[in-house]
Amino acid sequence: MDILTIKGFLKENIDRVYGELSTYEPLLRITADKAVIIGDLHGDVDTLLRIINNYSPDKWIYIMLGDYVDRGEHQIETLYLALRLFLEHKAILLRGNHESPLTNYEYGFYTELLRKFGHYDGDYVYDKLKEVFAQMPISVILNDKYFLVHGGLPINNISIDSIAKLPKPDEIPSNEITFQLLWNDPSDEVKYYEHNVIRGPGTYVFGPVLTENFLNSSGLRIIIRGHEYTPRGYKWNHGNKVLTIFTSRAGPYSAAEPHVILLDGESLNIVGVS
Repeated sequence: MDILTIKGFLKENIDRVYGELSTYEPLLRITADKAVIIGDLHGDVDTLLRIINNYSPDKWIYIMLGDYVDRGEHQIETLYLALRLFLEHKAILLRGNHESPLTNYEYGFYTELLRKFGHYDGDYVYDKLKEVFAQMPISVILNDKYFLVHGGLPINNISIDSIAKLPKPDEIPSNEITFQLLWNDPSDEVKYYEHNVIRGPGTYVFGPVLTENFLNSSGLRIIIRGHEYTPRGYKWNHGNKVLTIFTSRAGPYSAAEPHVILLDGESLNIVGVS
């Protein structure tokens, strides 16, 4: 994949991407008969190419749960393909916790931009991408059944309406509800919530009571999220009410088995990517 072509695409199309994303609300409602739900990619362009080959974006709606960059070997290439899917096929690109300057300087994306684009173009493109990341939607309600988000539920019982009214753009993000939607993890070891000592300040693990309250109040069935590395590519929590999907074998995840979720009519299937 030619890096000069990618740089040209980004410089020519980044303002268009920003403009289109700025029209998206933090919470999207989508109806689809055939959808591919993709978890964290973290620069795994090979897995994304296999998904495109296996499930034509002309026939399937792509819903991507964030973390396109950081950690992996081909972060720019992965983000480039994701943005092309957005522009050309109306793929839904949710924001992950790694679509943020809070992580990009430490986990590799900014460095990769400088290395592959040079300092001048790298800084220019990254400044633009920070604005793009801040405009990405946070969550999706799919077919009035599934709540899709990168991380998890905030610790205070929030409503769908309150998520829909979250501020955007929010670069870090600074809003604590948005931050927790991108950073929190489910746990079967707590009832309500506890501080997440692994991820750090402002992050929490949430228990099954919060999940039940949220699903009951919103009339939804399942929370589908990414964010959390799991070697076999997926895991269930909270009595099969929270489903984590992971779609990368890049960087530190070389032992993982990438999976996606396929929604085909009424059928929801977890499928390995090969």
